Amino acid sequence: MKTFIQSLCLVMASTLTLSVNAEQVDIQWLGGPTMLIKFGPIQILTDPMLGEGEKAFRMADPNEVFDLKTGPRVKDHKRLTPLPALDTSEVDVIAISHSHEDHFDQVARQNLPKDITSVIPSSDLNLLQSLGFKNIKALTWPEKWQYQEGIYQITITAIPAFHTENHELTAILGDGNGYLFEFRHDDWQKVLYWMGDTFLTPALQDKVQAYGQIDILVPHLGRVGTSGPLGQISMGAKEVIDAVNILAPTHVLPIHHSTYELYLEPVSELVKQAERSKVALDVLAAGGTISYR
Repeated sequence: MKTFIQSLCLVMASTLTLSVNAEQVDIQWLGGPTMLIKFGPIQILTDPMLGEGEKAFRMADPNEVFDLKTGPRVKDHKRLTPLPALDTSEVDVIAISHSHEDHFDQVARQNLPKDITSVIPSSDLNLLQSLGFKNIKALTWPEKWQYQEGIYQITITAIPAFHTENHELTAILGDGNGYLFEFRHDDWQKVLYWMGDTFLTPALQDKVQAYGQIDILVPHLGRVGTSGPLGQISMGAKEVIDAVNILAPTHVLPIHHSTYELYLEPVSELVKQAERSKVALDVLAAGGTISYR
């Protein structure tokens, strides 16, 4: 089925296509922070979350009340929506924003091919090596890495990610990346900014705007942590709307919502605030695909 994304439309169809053309970027949202990005023959998988069911992944719960001195309780986390079909043998590159288990789960760590090209924050290099991954591209801002097949080329630039606006908690939460993807095919180009778990701080704003116009902004939602002592550690609707107004992207594709109980704020809150602010969104159901050209 072919259709057009309408402003502020909660897309529930399995596939939405703006056009069928070689010069396009196809994004399938697999749930949580996980996207399958296709550009020509190239496939990139972001933040692989491959576990399913009641025990989809195991991690400390930042939403629970706990003593910062002793740390939170580690528990199993339930996946609320099915994982869409995925052939990991077809994936060329995985891009990891950070190694918290809600972004790189136990199933992915065990089952992904260990020779797959892995773009990661430099701070996670030791972890990936200990897991047996061999083809690692560890990046720190403003480092970049390029991947090419034929005349299809993707340049990935590491962008800092700020998991909290409370500097005292940075050491607890660790470092992470967002990534700027520049897709090129002959003279055609698209720029996608996958924010990762970050807030658009003034310092980050300056860094991102230095790269010029963003065609596709992919922010993370959920307002995770607001009920625990760490405070808010992922953006909510307000922060996303503010980021959109500042960065003025052509398209906005919100992810990191609905898939897990970990996410406290529903995507419907963003849809409501976007409608009031006249901000257009492309909101996919898990498994849905959208094409940008």
